[in-house]
Amino acid sequence: MTNFRLFPSTNGPAVSAASGGWLLGVLFSVTGGVKWLTGYWLWAPTGGDTTARNCALWNQYWNGTAFTNVLVPGSVVASSGTLTLNAWNFVPLSSPIQLAPGGLYVAASGWTATNGIPVLAAQWGTGDPLAAGIVNGPLTAWSATSGSNTWPGQTVNGGLGQNLFSNVLGSNASAAMPNNGSGDDSLGMDLQISDTAPAGFAGTYRFKPNISELGNYNLDTANGFTLGMSFSSTTGLSVSKVWFYSPATVTQLPTAVGVFNASNQVLVLSNLAPSWSGAAGSGWISATLTGLLSAGVTYKVCVFQGANVIWNAAVAGYWTTGGFGANGITAGPMTAPNTTGAPSPGQSSYNTSTTGIAFPNTNIGPFDYGVDIEATPLAASGAGGSGQGESMAGLYRKLRILHMAR
Repeated sequence: MTNFRLFPSTNGPAVSAASGGWLLGVLFSVTGGVKWLTGYWLWAPTGGDTTARNCALWNQYWNGTAFTNVLVPGSVVASSGTLTLNAWNFVPLSSPIQLAPGGLYVAASGWTATNGIPVLAAQWGTGDPLAAGIVNGPLTAWSATSGSNTWPGQTVNGGLGQNLFSNVLGSNASAAMPNNGSGDDSLGMDLQISDTAPAGFAGTYRFKPNISELGNYNLDTANGFTLGMSFSSTTGLSVSKVWFYSPATVTQLPTAVGVFNASNQVLVLSNLAPSWSGAAGSGWISATLTGLLSAGVTYKVCVFQGANVIWNAAVAGYWTTGGFGANGITAGPMTAPNTTGAPSPGQSSYNTSTTGIAFPNTNIGPFDYGVDIEATPLAASGAGGSGQGESMAGLYRKLRILHMAR
């Protein structure tokens, strides 16, 4: 297990006189695959406050017409406890949470200041020491300088700068996100991520958890499609859901979901009448899909909608150089390869079918179409179906074994 921070070996800023409710935050993203937020680091300067702070994580995202933000579930720490001055103070999450590559996140803290807040002026702008941002392995804190290492959205860092603050939105970091990046100052906020799941984790994995946006997308053409994403796993999987990004302004939802075996193009799991968790145009939504998949087999998780209307989004270049999927994406035992690592015709492919779900056999981007899968790893790496999904014979064998063991 490896942990990553932005400021692992440097002192934080000196105190700057201030009082009242304050929120401080730092913008960051993770790359290469799903990572785990394990906690927050807070700098308490000499002469500053030892007062306990609260912490939270926000996701800044494009909702189709404007940037907005949402609190990430499970990210709130109500109290850091008393802080030690002239030191970085670690505030752990009770349970680490998964972060998706490419998401624009804000790690924030809040408290009512008495003596002051940590401030080191002019750090993130043009000509400043951190003008290129900070990159530590899979962790990136973006620059505040346009044309430099900034988050690749519609505007620089989702309409924000870097190292955000607010002295007008109160002192509760889970009630409001700091949103003022003027001054490009460094404000003594850090965080910690891990590349390994916490011990004993037995939950599900997705390739894009706890993220509200698809990315810098455009609406696709008005066609009926089957859209698919390639993936495989080093363990067997118990599938529970298919996820789909339904962009703002569309009115149609996929009418079928499924998983194909990529080598023989056989549909091994399907739900031909899915009930979606949200309305058309509401962003990431899910539909139930259940069954077992085998280790070491490449699959394509797919959604289908047959009407010749605009119903999906597309992110250009996501799986190639410069995109967040350029090196593929890992999520626990699951891997979604980049376009050169995926089987023909490449990653995130499509089929212009209009009559029903069909193997996605065309790739012209490659684009990311906002298709994801949620699954739980099985205990044994070889567990699962035969590569065709769970068969009746396989279920019978399991029941017979259980009966004999009674």
